[in-house]
Amino acid sequence: MTAITSSEAVETWLKPLQPLIDPASRVDWPRLAALAAIVDDAAETYPIVVGLGRRPGDQLHAIRIELANHGLLDTTRQPALFAVLAQFVCGYRDIDMRDSTGLGHGALVARYGGSAVCQHWIPRLLAGELAGIAITEAHGGSNPTATATRAVSTPDGTWRVTGSKSWISRLSEAAVFMVFFRAPDGGLAAAAVDAGEPSLHRRLVEPAGLAGWDWGILDLDRVPIRPEDVLRGDGMTLLRSHFARYRPLVTATAAGAAAALFDMVTATLADRHTTGGVPRLRDTALLSIGRAHAQLVSALLGAAASAALAESGYSHAERWSAGTKSHGVDLANQVAADLMPLVGAAGFRADSPLIKIRRDLGGLLYADGIHDSLYRASGKQHITHAGIAPSSQRPASQRLSLSA
Repeated sequence: MTAITSSEAVETWLKPLQPLIDPASRVDWPRLAALAAIVDDAAETYPIVVGLGRRPGDQLHAIRIELANHGLLDTTRQPALFAVLAQFVCGYRDIDMRDSTGLGHGALVARYGGSAVCQHWIPRLLAGELAGIAITEAHGGSNPTATATRAVSTPDGTWRVTGSKSWISRLSEAAVFMVFFRAPDGGLAAAAVDAGEPSLHRRLVEPAGLAGWDWGILDLDRVPIRPEDVLRGDGMTLLRSHFARYRPLVTATAAGAAAALFDMVTATLADRHTTGGVPRLRDTALLSIGRAHAQLVSALLGAAASAALAESGYSHAERWSAGTKSHGVDLANQVAADLMPLVGAAGFRADSPLIKIRRDLGGLLYADGIHDSLYRASGKQHITHAGIAPSSQRPASQRLSLSA
């Protein structure tokens, strides 16, 4: 299988789109090229391979630290488009590199934390440490307002938070968790919780994809929360604003991974055709390749558009980010499903990089919002924006009936 590099992603996928996605030249393209080169060098130095006495997370963390050492981590001060393109580059090399180029969920601290929590965590995150986020519970992640994790006040002025959070990524590797819970007054709140807190307990679960980081259950047993740890603002508002900015990065990472698969498949076919192994490419194969390229470009453009809307403060940016994330990851999965059979049985070996990409893309159908929930949330906002209540909120006499 032909090897690929992150630098190729910049030259073959991003540069041709520069006049369209960056007409004002806001993106620091030399910085993006430098980031791609460091990703390539670091990935060679710290190969992401299971079974060498190191967990994949060790290598991924080392790559992030290399980026930090070269001053390439984004503090959220770069244009939103830069973050999208940087994550495309990282996804092209390995989809587990999502969150590698910036603060990740630590952006919640940068945007909504007080001075004390920012001074404590931002330098550590920019030095390469990782932030996790703890929202989802057993009832599901699509309704954070139904959280059962709850804080109680104590005489010393702190809160004590108890509950259980499900399906947490970077479970062992994160230095800090953004934990969402019910405040003593009943509202949804969020706080930065040190991952070394003894009253946090982890239960690891082996995932089917995105296995670069540990994943599983995070139990909280009267975890102390100081007033300065609590993020400013209503928890639901924080979530919506954060994921409006975050989901385009996930979309770009998925598109980057699928673009790498596209390049590996097409390079393999071109080589076989040149050497006579495949005398003639079938029209159906060419159709699949042409369609896949268009799909990936549209996914990347959708990520760029939704990131720009979030950056501009557009009131419906969350709707865009939810819809384009679902659509973009769907397209990336479709590209993988359509193209993998073109390389034959060699693509289905257990050690094939195509298999890892396919498995990891499947994981993104669940991570950061399950797709039916995101599509439904986007659809609901379109309907309610028009002043029409969803069917479930209207009187029975006003609902549409399929049997009518």
